[in-house]
Amino acid sequence: MPSGNFTLDEARAALLLIRGTVVDLQHTQAALRAVKNELNALNRRHLNNGVVGDRRIRELNREQRRLGEEAQRNIAAITGAGAEIKGIDEGLIDFPTTIQGVLAYWCWRAGEDDIDWWHPRTSGFSGRRPITEV
Repeated sequence: MPSGNFTLDEARAALLLIRGTVVDLQHTQAALRAVKNELNALNRRHLNNGVVGDRRIRELNREQRRLGEEAQRNIAAITGAGAEIKGIDEGLIDFPTTIQGVLAYWCWRAGEDDIDWWHPRTSGFSGRRPITEV
C-alpha cells in the first residue's frame, strides 16, 4: 500500500485486489438492511401485542451479527489496501493522491471498468473529472 499517495498505476493495481470485495460488501449491506427491516417489523408487531416467533427473532439476530462481522471484514480488506470507502450502496471508492500539487483522489464506482476519474479532496463525487485532464 502506498504511504498516503497512490500513483494511478498503484490505484489500479489495488482496485484489482479489492473490486470483488467491494461487490461483496454491497451484497452484505443489502442483506443486512433486509434483516434489520424484518427485525424492526417483528419488533413492532411484538410491541402491538402481535404474535412473534421468538425463534425467528433469534435467527435474525444471529444473521445480523454474522452479516455485521462479514461487512467489517470486507471494510478492513478495502481500507487495508489503502482505499477509502465513500459510499457502500454506490460502491464509491477513492484512492488518495496528489495531482499537480492538489490533494486529490483517484475515483472509482462499482460497475465502472477502470479508474477513469479523479477529484480534489475538497469536492466529492459531483466534482469528478476525467483523468485525461491530468
